[in-house]
Amino acid sequence: MSEPPYRASSTLPPPPPPSAPPAEPPLPPSQPPPPTPTHSAPPPPPPPPSSGTSLSPPPPPPRADAGALQTSLPTQVAANPPPNPSGSQHTLDEPSSSSTSQPIRQEDPPKNLTRERTTMWQELEIDRILSAFKLNPYSVLDVHMEADSKEITKVYRKKSLLLHPDKVKHERAVEAFDLLKKASTHLLDEDKRKNLDETVMAARIITLKELGLPTNIASDDERIKALGLGALEERVRQKTKEIMIDDEVQRRRAIRLQHAAEGAEQRKREEAVETHKRKASEKEVWEATRDDRVAGWRSFQKGSKKRKGDSSNVLG
Repeated sequence: MSEPPYRASSTLPPPPPPSAPPAEPPLPPSQPPPPTPTHSAPPPPPPPPSSGTSLSPPPPPPRADAGALQTSLPTQVAANPPPNPSGSQHTLDEPSSSSTSQPIRQEDPPKNLTRERTTMWQELEIDRILSAFKLNPYSVLDVHMEADSKEITKVYRKKSLLLHPDKVKHERAVEAFDLLKKASTHLLDEDKRKNLDETVMAARIITLKELGLPTNIASDDERIKALGLGALEERVRQKTKEIMIDDEVQRRRAIRLQHAAEGAEQRKREEAVETHKRKASEKEVWEATRDDRVAGWRSFQKGSKKRKGDSSNVLG
Protein backbone atom coordinates (compact mmCIF):
# COMPACT_ATOMS: atom_id res chain seq x y z
CA MET A 1 0.00 0.00 0.00
CA SER A 2 1.49 3.25 -1.05
CA GLU A 3 1.49 6.45 1.14
CA PRO A 4 -0.83 9.24 0.14
CA PRO A 5 0.84 12.26 -1.36
CA TYR A 6 1.76 15.10 1.00
CA ARG A 7 -0.88 17.77 1.20
CA ALA A 8 -0.24 21.20 2.56
CA SER A 9 -2.14 22.05 5.67
CA SER A 10 -4.54 24.87 5.45
CA THR A 11 -3.88 26.00 9.00
CA LEU A 12 -0.70 27.88 10.07
CA PRO A 13 1.03 27.27 13.37
CA PRO A 14 0.50 29.97 16.06
CA PRO A 15 2.97 32.89 15.85
CA PRO A 16 5.69 33.17 18.50
CA PRO A 17 5.11 35.72 21.29
CA PRO A 18 6.48 39.19 20.57
CA SER A 19 9.84 39.82 22.16
CA ALA A 20 10.66 43.08 24.02
CA PRO A 21 12.63 45.65 22.08
CA PRO A 22 16.32 45.74 22.99
CA ALA A 23 17.24 48.33 25.63
CA GLU A 24 19.05 51.41 24.44
CA PRO A 25 22.66 51.48 25.65
CA PRO A 26 23.38 54.26 28.22
CA LEU A 27 25.08 57.40 27.08
CA PRO A 28 28.65 58.09 28.17
CA PRO A 29 29.03 60.40 31.23
CA SER A 30 30.42 63.26 29.19
CA GLN A 31 27.27 63.52 27.05
CA PRO A 32 24.23 65.38 28.41
CA PRO A 33 21.05 63.39 29.08
CA PRO A 34 18.52 63.16 26.28
CA PRO A 35 15.96 65.94 26.21
CA THR A 36 12.73 65.43 27.99
CA PRO A 37 9.87 64.78 25.56
CA THR A 38 7.40 67.54 25.11
CA HIS A 39 3.78 67.10 25.94
CA SER A 40 2.49 65.56 22.74
CA ALA A 41 0.09 62.78 21.86
CA PRO A 42 1.52 59.26 22.31
CA PRO A 43 2.33 57.40 19.10
CA PRO A 44 -0.37 55.02 17.84
CA PRO A 45 0.13 51.37 18.73
CA PRO A 46 1.47 49.14 15.98
CA PRO A 47 -1.13 47.23 13.98
CA PRO A 48 -1.71 43.64 15.01
CA PRO A 49 0.20 41.11 13.00
CA SER A 50 -1.61 39.35 10.26
CA SER A 51 -2.19 35.65 10.37
CA GLY A 52 -0.07 34.95 7.31
CA THR A 53 3.07 36.90 8.38
CA SER A 54 5.48 36.33 11.20
CA LEU A 55 6.26 38.98 13.83
CA SER A 56 9.70 40.55 13.94
CA PRO A 57 11.07 43.09 16.49
CA PRO A 58 10.78 46.72 15.43
CA PRO A 59 13.98 48.45 14.48
CA PRO A 60 15.57 50.57 17.28
CA PRO A 61 15.12 54.33 17.06
CA PRO A 62 17.97 56.28 15.59
CA ARG A 63 20.49 57.48 18.19
CA ALA A 64 20.72 61.21 18.49
CA ASP A 65 24.02 62.96 18.19
CA ALA A 66 25.54 64.66 21.28
CA GLY A 67 25.92 68.00 19.50
CA ALA A 68 22.32 67.86 18.35
CA LEU A 69 21.17 67.15 21.90
CA GLN A 70 23.13 70.13 23.25
CA THR A 71 21.63 72.46 20.68
CA SER A 72 18.10 71.12 20.98
CA LEU A 73 17.93 71.23 24.78
CA PRO A 74 17.99 75.07 25.15
CA THR A 75 15.52 75.31 22.29
CA GLN A 76 13.05 72.98 24.00
CA VAL A 77 13.51 74.74 27.34
CA ALA A 78 12.89 78.08 25.69
CA ALA A 79 9.85 76.67 23.90
CA ASN A 80 8.43 75.16 27.10
CA PRO A 81 9.56 77.39 30.00
CA PRO A 82 8.99 76.07 33.52
CA PRO A 83 5.92 77.39 35.29
CA ASN A 84 6.46 80.52 37.36
CA PRO A 85 5.00 80.09 40.89
CA SER A 86 4.44 83.82 41.23
CA GLY A 87 2.20 83.85 38.21
CA SER A 88 4.12 86.55 36.34
CA GLN A 89 4.75 86.08 32.66
CA HIS A 90 8.41 86.46 31.73
CA THR A 91 10.93 84.70 29.56
CA LEU A 92 14.48 83.66 30.24
CA ASP A 93 15.88 86.67 28.43
CA GLU A 94 13.85 89.08 30.53
CA PRO A 95 15.28 89.47 34.04
CA SER A 96 12.74 89.25 36.82
CA SER A 97 12.06 92.11 39.16
CA SER A 98 13.42 90.12 42.12
CA SER A 99 16.89 89.83 40.51
CA THR A 100 17.18 93.59 40.00
CA SER A 101 15.92 94.56 43.46
CA GLN A 102 18.40 96.07 45.91
CA PRO A 103 19.74 93.81 48.72
CA ILE A 104 18.12 94.25 52.09
CA ARG A 105 20.26 96.54 54.25
CA GLN A 106 20.57 95.79 57.91
CA GLU A 107 19.45 98.77 59.88
CA ASP A 108 21.79 100.39 62.39
CA PRO A 109 20.94 100.06 66.08
CA PRO A 110 18.88 102.90 67.49
CA LYS A 111 20.68 105.87 68.96
CA ASN A 112 19.10 105.28 72.34
CA LEU A 113 20.58 101.78 72.50
CA THR A 114 24.04 103.06 71.57
CA ARG A 115 23.81 105.82 74.16
CA GLU A 116 22.77 103.37 76.88
CA ARG A 117 25.62 101.04 75.95
CA THR A 118 28.16 103.88 76.19
CA THR A 119 26.75 105.00 79.52
CA MET A 120 27.05 101.48 80.89
CA TRP A 121 30.70 101.24 79.81
CA GLN A 122 31.43 104.60 81.42
CA GLU A 123 29.90 103.55 84.72
CA LEU A 124 31.76 100.22 84.73
CA GLU A 125 35.10 101.89 83.99
CA ILE A 126 34.57 104.55 86.67
CA ASP A 127 33.73 101.88 89.24
CA ARG A 128 36.82 99.89 88.24
CA ILE A 129 39.14 102.88 88.61
CA LEU A 130 37.67 103.91 91.95
CA SER A 131 37.94 100.35 93.31
CA ALA A 132 41.50 99.81 92.00
CA PHE A 133 44.55 100.05 94.26
CA LYS A 134 45.40 103.74 94.09
CA LEU A 135 49.12 103.32 94.85
CA ASN A 136 49.67 101.05 91.84
CA PRO A 137 49.40 102.98 88.54
CA TYR A 138 49.42 99.71 86.59
CA SER A 139 46.22 98.70 88.35
CA VAL A 140 44.55 102.09 87.87
CA LEU A 141 45.37 102.30 84.16
CA ASP A 142 44.80 98.54 83.69
CA VAL A 143 48.01 97.86 81.72
CA HIS A 144 50.72 95.23 82.03
CA MET A 145 54.14 95.87 83.49
CA GLU A 146 55.71 95.18 80.08
CA ALA A 147 53.68 97.93 78.35
CA ASP A 148 55.78 100.58 76.61
CA SER A 149 55.17 104.32 76.47
CA LYS A 150 53.18 104.14 73.22
CA GLU A 151 50.77 101.57 74.59
CA ILE A 152 50.36 103.52 77.84
CA THR A 153 49.61 106.71 75.90
CA LYS A 154 47.13 104.87 73.65
CA VAL A 155 45.27 103.34 76.59
CA TYR A 156 45.15 106.66 78.41
CA ARG A 157 43.74 108.52 75.40
CA LYS A 158 41.05 105.90 74.86
CA LYS A 159 39.97 105.88 78.50
CA SER A 160 40.21 109.65 78.90
CA LEU A 161 37.88 110.19 75.93
CA LEU A 162 35.44 107.73 77.45
CA LEU A 163 35.55 109.26 80.96
CA HIS A 164 35.98 112.95 80.22
CA PRO A 165 33.90 114.91 82.77
CA ASP A 166 32.32 116.96 79.98
CA LYS A 167 30.83 113.77 78.47
CA VAL A 168 29.96 111.82 81.64
CA LYS A 169 27.22 112.67 84.11
CA HIS A 170 28.58 110.40 86.84
CA GLU A 171 28.98 112.12 90.20
CA ARG A 172 32.54 110.80 90.65
CA ALA A 173 33.68 111.17 87.05
CA VAL A 174 36.10 113.98 87.93
CA GLU A 175 37.74 111.88 90.64
CA ALA A 176 38.14 108.89 88.31
CA PHE A 177 39.52 111.10 85.53
CA ASP A 178 42.10 112.64 87.89
CA LEU A 179 43.24 109.19 89.06
CA LEU A 180 43.57 108.06 85.45
CA LYS A 181 45.65 111.10 84.53
CA LYS A 182 47.84 110.73 87.62
CA ALA A 183 48.53 107.06 86.82
CA SER A 184 49.46 107.88 83.22
CA THR A 185 51.79 110.67 84.31
CA HIS A 186 53.45 108.37 86.86
CA LEU A 187 54.10 105.63 84.29
CA LEU A 188 55.43 108.05 81.68
CA ASP A 189 57.98 109.40 84.18
CA GLU A 190 61.11 107.25 83.82
CA ASP A 191 62.39 107.72 87.38
CA LYS A 192 59.03 107.08 89.03
CA ARG A 193 58.34 104.07 86.84
CA LYS A 194 61.79 102.67 87.61
CA ASN A 195 61.06 102.82 91.35
CA LEU A 196 57.66 101.22 90.75
CA ASP A 197 59.16 98.38 88.70
CA GLU A 198 61.74 97.76 91.42
CA THR A 199 58.92 97.41 93.94
CA VAL A 200 57.10 94.92 91.70
CA MET A 201 60.27 92.89 91.15
CA ALA A 202 60.94 92.85 94.89
CA ALA A 203 57.41 91.55 95.46
CA ARG A 204 57.99 88.81 92.88
CA ILE A 205 61.25 87.71 94.51
CA ILE A 206 59.65 87.61 97.96
CA THR A 207 56.71 85.59 96.61
CA LEU A 208 58.98 83.06 94.89
CA LYS A 209 61.02 82.64 98.07
CA GLU A 210 57.87 82.06 100.09
CA LEU A 211 56.85 79.34 97.59
CA GLY A 212 60.30 77.73 97.76
CA LEU A 213 61.02 78.45 94.09
CA PRO A 214 64.19 79.93 92.60
CA THR A 215 64.08 83.63 91.87
CA ASN A 216 65.25 83.15 88.28
CA ILE A 217 62.56 80.62 87.37
CA ALA A 218 60.98 80.97 83.93
CA SER A 219 57.33 81.90 83.56
CA ASP A 220 56.59 78.75 81.54
CA ASP A 221 58.12 76.40 84.10
CA GLU A 222 56.01 73.40 85.08
CA ARG A 223 56.17 74.39 88.74
CA ILE A 224 54.62 77.75 87.87
CA LYS A 225 51.90 76.05 85.82
CA ALA A 226 51.17 73.70 88.71
CA LEU A 227 50.14 76.69 90.83
CA GLY A 228 47.24 77.40 88.49
CA LEU A 229 46.47 79.89 85.77
CA GLY A 230 47.38 83.39 86.98
CA ALA A 231 48.06 82.21 90.55
CA LEU A 232 51.61 83.57 90.66
CA GLU A 233 50.58 86.91 89.15
CA GLU A 234 47.82 87.27 91.71
CA ARG A 235 50.22 86.55 94.58
CA VAL A 236 52.75 89.01 93.19
CA ARG A 237 49.99 91.60 92.90
CA GLN A 238 48.97 91.08 96.52
CA LYS A 239 52.58 91.19 97.71
CA THR A 240 53.14 94.37 95.70
CA LYS A 241 50.12 95.87 97.41
CA GLU A 242 51.48 94.94 100.84
CA ILE A 243 54.90 96.41 100.07
CA MET A 244 53.38 99.60 98.72
CA ILE A 245 51.15 99.95 101.77
CA ASP A 246 54.15 99.44 104.09
CA ASP A 247 56.19 101.93 102.09
CA GLU A 248 53.33 104.41 102.18
CA VAL A 249 52.92 103.97 105.95
CA GLN A 250 56.65 104.48 106.48
CA ARG A 251 56.64 107.46 104.16
CA ARG A 252 53.76 109.07 106.00
CA ARG A 253 55.38 108.30 109.34
CA ALA A 254 58.62 109.86 108.16
CA ILE A 255 56.69 112.87 106.97
CA ARG A 256 54.99 113.17 110.35
CA LEU A 257 58.32 112.86 112.15
CA GLN A 258 59.84 115.38 109.82
CA HIS A 259 56.94 117.73 110.38
CA ALA A 260 57.25 117.21 114.13
CA ALA A 261 60.98 117.90 114.05
CA GLU A 262 60.42 120.91 111.87
CA GLY A 263 57.70 122.08 114.26
CA ALA A 264 59.95 121.66 117.29
CA GLU A 265 62.73 123.53 115.54
CA GLN A 266 60.30 126.22 114.54
CA ARG A 267 59.07 126.52 118.12
CA LYS A 268 62.65 126.81 119.39
CA ARG A 269 63.35 129.55 116.92
CA GLU A 270 60.16 131.32 117.86
CA GLU A 271 60.98 131.01 121.58
CA ALA A 272 64.47 132.36 120.96
CA VAL A 273 63.02 135.27 119.06
CA GLU A 274 60.51 135.95 121.83
CA THR A 275 63.26 135.78 124.48
CA HIS A 276 65.39 138.17 122.49
CA LYS A 277 62.47 140.55 122.05
CA ARG A 278 61.63 140.38 125.76
CA LYS A 279 65.20 141.11 126.79
CA ALA A 280 65.42 143.96 124.31
CA SER A 281 62.17 145.39 125.64
CA GLU A 282 63.35 145.07 129.22
CA LYS A 283 66.60 146.79 128.32
CA GLU A 284 64.73 149.63 126.68
CA VAL A 285 62.56 150.05 129.74
CA TRP A 286 65.63 149.96 131.96
CA GLU A 287 67.33 152.64 129.91
CA ALA A 288 64.18 154.74 129.80
CA THR A 289 63.84 154.76 133.61
CA ARG A 290 67.53 155.40 134.32
CA ASP A 291 67.02 159.08 135.20
CA ASP A 292 64.18 158.28 137.52
CA ARG A 293 66.24 155.71 139.27
CA VAL A 294 69.16 158.13 139.63
CA ALA A 295 66.93 160.88 141.01
CA GLY A 296 65.33 158.51 143.43
CA TRP A 297 68.70 157.28 144.57
CA ARG A 298 69.90 160.81 145.21
CA SER A 299 66.78 161.64 147.13
CA PHE A 300 67.32 158.54 149.17
CA GLN A 301 70.89 159.55 149.89
CA LYS A 302 69.89 163.04 151.04
CA GLY A 303 67.20 161.73 153.29
CA SER A 304 69.51 159.27 154.95
CA LYS A 305 72.11 161.98 155.75
CA LYS A 306 69.47 164.25 157.28
CA ARG A 307 68.21 161.48 159.49
CA LYS A 308 71.73 160.83 160.68
CA GLY A 309 72.20 164.54 161.70
CA ASP A 310 68.96 164.66 163.62
CA SER A 311 69.78 161.55 165.59
CA SER A 312 73.19 162.96 166.76
CA ASN A 313 71.65 166.13 168.18
CA VAL A 314 69.15 164.17 170.18
CA LEU A 315 71.80 162.06 171.79
CA GLY A 316 74.01 165.05 172.62
